[in-house]
Amino acid sequence: MFMGRALIAVKILKPFRDWKTGDRIIIEDWKAKELWEAGVVEVLDETDKILGEIERAIREELQNEPLMPLPAGLYERAEFYMYYLENYVRMNAGESIETINVKLTKLANLKKKLRDLKIIRFRKILESVMQRPNSLEILSRLSPEERRAYLELSSIRDEWLGES
Repeated sequence: MFMGRALIAVKILKPFRDWKTGDRIIIEDWKAKELWEAGVVEVLDETDKILGEIERAIREELQNEPLMPLPAGLYERAEFYMYYLENYVRMNAGESIETINVKLTKLANLKKKLRDLKIIRFRKILESVMQRPNSLEILSRLSPEERRAYLELSSIRDEWLGES
């Protein structure tokens, strides 16, 4: 699930290796997950920042015809924070109702905005496959997941149209 393509800000709760209690560091998503689940770190909730990046990406996609490049690791960071919010609510059921409601609201917003962005980009990927299959320029603007879909759809298109 988490492959180290996203960097996550955390605060050290217990001394660990070279880190002291209170240090704020940025680590790979899989490390953040493991250390958070072990109670060694607290994830610094940057959901609002991710939501802002997704909203900007949606705005850019709607205002521009070609696919626009996404901030590096955006999908991966969004997936991490969805995991974090879901598990925070599960693991902290005793928290105040206000805190739980805020986390659940952020989770719902993040899921909706991410889905909206993916739908907009998928439509553009489909259009790009029809007009410019296997284009290096288009590939350079896609996330790793989108590249896979674009290349597979391009291959299907070429085979179907007898252009392979």
